[in-house]
Amino acid sequence: MELQKKQMAQAAVLYYEKKYTQQEIAKIMDLSRQTVSKLLNDAVRENIVEIKIHDPENYCTELSEKMCDVFGLKDALVCGVSNTNASLRQLMTVKTAAKYILPIIEKGGKNIALSWGRTIRALIDELPKNVGTDNIVFPLFGATDQVEANYLSNELARGFADKIGAKVSYAWFPYRPDSADDCELFKRTSYYKTINKLWNNIDTAIVGIGNIAVLESFENIFGYNKKRASAIGDISTHFFTADGKIMSLYENTLCATEQNLRNAGQTIAVACGDDKVQAIVGALRTGIIDTIITDEYTARLVLDRVKMI
Repeated sequence: MELQKKQMAQAAVLYYEKKYTQQEIAKIMDLSRQTVSKLLNDAVRENIVEIKIHDPENYCTELSEKMCDVFGLKDALVCGVSNTNASLRQLMTVKTAAKYILPIIEKGGKNIALSWGRTIRALIDELPKNVGTDNIVFPLFGATDQVEANYLSNELARGFADKIGAKVSYAWFPYRPDSADDCELFKRTSYYKTINKLWNNIDTAIVGIGNIAVLESFENIFGYNKKRASAIGDISTHFFTADGKIMSLYENTLCATEQNLRNAGQTIAVACGDDKVQAIVGALRTGIIDTIITDEYTARLVLDRVKMI
């Protein structure tokens, strides 16, 4: 075994430091190329070689500062991306978000409110397994008739809590009951009272930013609302116009209020993509969000839309 480790180290030096090809190393060490390949793989597995990836421009400082200045944000994280591929941009955005959120989680004792959407789902997937210290995770609104996994609020809260080793509190009631009377009945339940207490004491809210597609999904669930024509997006089911005015599309809803989000210790939005630019501008103008995490291409388009770049 000791001889094998020496061979691993020698092959690694020749390959990684001296830049020899595997075929050249095989000739030098009098081994087959297949054996050299195995030695190099084993060197990584045995921690003789440690591979680290250093992103040369993980954050775009100038764009981050402009986002903060233009929208009055406490913080903005804009990650560098090598090209405009949508999947790559989302991956790098959620990686940046996970890295930002983990220290908050590790402090413990936090009431963490969670929104929904494909970016939130991707963020949960990206989070490493972590043993939390007395955090509690809960959705920002009751359940809807959505069947897509990205929009199952309780399931997303459970997935997030499982990843960070936190407790979870579920919203065991609908987002929009059938009538005003039903809405009042749900408000009297212990389930609602438990969640409502948490909504009034949010330490960290993690939200996505919905665009026109989300508005259309609500239309499919609850029917067309003529006020919908003025809305361009939503933050946790709170709809807003292009100039950032919050508007109520539906009555008798069971969700954290706009004021709950404004009173949160921190409201972090994670959003990216060309299709989200208009909605991101409107969302940041609401003043609800104090931290935005996005990619450089989205940030440039957002700033260009308000003519600040």
